[in-house]
Amino acid sequence: MTLRLTWADFPDSLRRRLEALLGEPLERTTSCSGGFSRSSAEILHGAGGRSLFVKAVREADNPGSLRLNRAEAAVLAGMPPAAPVPALVEAFTLEDWFVLVTEAAPGRIPAQPWDQGTLDQVLDTLDALQRATTPCPIAELPSLEESLGHDLRGFDRVAEDPPTDLDPWLAGRLPALQAASRRGLDALAGDTLCHSDVRADNLLVTDDGCTSIVDWAWASRGSRIADALQLLSSVADPDGTLEVSRRIDAVLDAQGVDRQCGTDVLAGILGFFVDAARWPEDPRLPLLGAHRARSRDTLFLLLRERWD
Repeated sequence: MTLRLTWADFPDSLRRRLEALLGEPLERTTSCSGGFSRSSAEILHGAGGRSLFVKAVREADNPGSLRLNRAEAAVLAGMPPAAPVPALVEAFTLEDWFVLVTEAAPGRIPAQPWDQGTLDQVLDTLDALQRATTPCPIAELPSLEESLGHDLRGFDRVAEDPPTDLDPWLAGRLPALQAASRRGLDALAGDTLCHSDVRADNLLVTDDGCTSIVDWAWASRGSRIADALQLLSSVADPDGTLEVSRRIDAVLDAQGVDRQCGTDVLAGILGFFVDAARWPEDPRLPLLGAHRARSRDTLFLLLRERWD
């Protein structure tokens, strides 16, 4: 989804360091797709069967990507072994590169559009993650209110400066949507380790039912409903086959949370995308604007269904 660095961009000194970590002759490399970072997403395949996943980036490539990779390294260093997350191998600085190396997770990004079996498999994995990481095992993580609070108040910014293409349904309900977003943010408080950026391209699934959750740069402390609601908010379901709203209610019921909280959280997420869809394009992340507009349109249909 963006122009990532690859093995060919690495200096010889970095290649030698990574081959030493692999511990066996390098047979080939594979560049992964998905995501919006300039950081590499390389799988190193060893001749003896071991595989490592490598994120490497320099500040000159994208300062934001470098900052996120450092944050992810700190989270992975404290991740409990029971979590469905690829294990950290090493994180290091070499010359002007910051490099994050994990074991390579098996599987593939879930095919789009989603199918019911894969969606349920991922939701089960998020539940397993929460069981393994409640209370939150990683010190000094921000709360979801701290990490996402500004984003989830997007309808406040929309009300102050409405986009020229704001849908009339939204325009007629802005005060109620602002109030719902504030309630939704309050509902996300808790002491579970939350990924906080759950979408299809941050997941790897296998045919035998295993799921790995990757890209932990936005990890936070929050409610056990947070990651599942974020995932379901991103699922396009134009014909209703996936019953996304019913799945949202099932997540809430399992945690004893009022179903209205689901609608409130979705309002906050939608407010972010309605606001962000009009932001200027970043030439280093050329497809991010289109992603935000698609997310806005997908989630608007889901929120409207629940709201009405």
